[in-house]
Amino acid sequence: MRNGRKIVDTDCHQMEPAAMWQEHIDPEFRDAAPCIKKVGGRNTMTVEGQSLVSEEKYPFSTPDFLAAMARGMQRFQRVLTAGYAPEARLEDMDEHGIDIQILFPTVGGQLLGREFENTDLLGACCRAFNNWSAEYASAAPDRLRWAAMLPAQDPTLAAEEIRRTAAKGCTAYYMRPNPVCERDLADEAYDPVFAAAAASNRPICFHDSGSPHIPSFGDRFPTHTTGHIVAHPFEAMSAMMSLIWGGIFERYPDLRVVHVEADAGWVPYWLQRMEQHYEFSGNAEHPNLKLAPTEYFKRNVWVAARGDERTLPAALDLVGDDKFLFDTDYPHPDGTFPWGMESLEKQPIPDESIRKIFWDNPATAFAL
Repeated sequence: MRNGRKIVDTDCHQMEPAAMWQEHIDPEFRDAAPCIKKVGGRNTMTVEGQSLVSEEKYPFSTPDFLAAMARGMQRFQRVLTAGYAPEARLEDMDEHGIDIQILFPTVGGQLLGREFENTDLLGACCRAFNNWSAEYASAAPDRLRWAAMLPAQDPTLAAEEIRRTAAKGCTAYYMRPNPVCERDLADEAYDPVFAAAAASNRPICFHDSGSPHIPSFGDRFPTHTTGHIVAHPFEAMSAMMSLIWGGIFERYPDLRVVHVEADAGWVPYWLQRMEQHYEFSGNAEHPNLKLAPTEYFKRNVWVAARGDERTLPAALDLVGDDKFLFDTDYPHPDGTFPWGMESLEKQPIPDESIRKIFWDNPATAFAL
């Protein structure tokens, strides 16, 4: 608790040990598990003989960018020294008044940024991460809430993993918003995934990750910085549109979706843009769209905001304060920990809205 308010940080990250994948994967896949190998003259995490990140698109490992990452990580000395042990993470949370973190993968997010030749191996990688993450969070299960990685390339496997990890106590599911196998999120192939998530009473969280092999809006730009600026919000916007206009929320009215690490200032514009088209053509091309886009948003969708977003007061004024959450991206160097909480507290918005963003809204979105 911080200044009398409970806080959920809805976008935090695991920092997976390199050996974790081989140690936790099903034995029959151990020789094929992700591991560090030399590719293109540098050591990198690989699977199926390919680096998890796509240096030939917008690069992840230029010297200037890696130096910036190293500088940014200096503020996380406690968890760095402890090898990201849960006890050190909890000390950081206690020091800054964080009650709950929602934990997403880091390397796992990159792993889902490529298509697998062997989808059974992909499923095994997701199970490995999820089993390890459940074990990690058991240090404080009420405070460390983990999101399960889903092998979206194979929706049948993904639906099975939803049911398996719900039984293990996950709080949410993690998917990338990018197209996979030339499918956008409205593709009927994903129906088993959305049906299983809705039945489990847990949200699907969409979270982009840099330099993927699968299509990304960042592909149009030559550096990680420019690609990252574009990819995260544009992929979130595209995903939200696909889910609404593709009729997913009409078919699965109980499905909850959370967009994280994409900021939130774009939400009023995006709702306006969709409403303009709905006013013009209604559901002429989208017969499964039975409600106005904003109605689906207000029923099914939440969006996480940084505490320092200057557009947040305007977003609250235009959309309301029920659909926004708070995140810091801990412990990634481009996030806002540890100053993000104070930044939100200083925003020119009502105290009641701050309380809802810190706690009430995520409690609803994640069924805490």
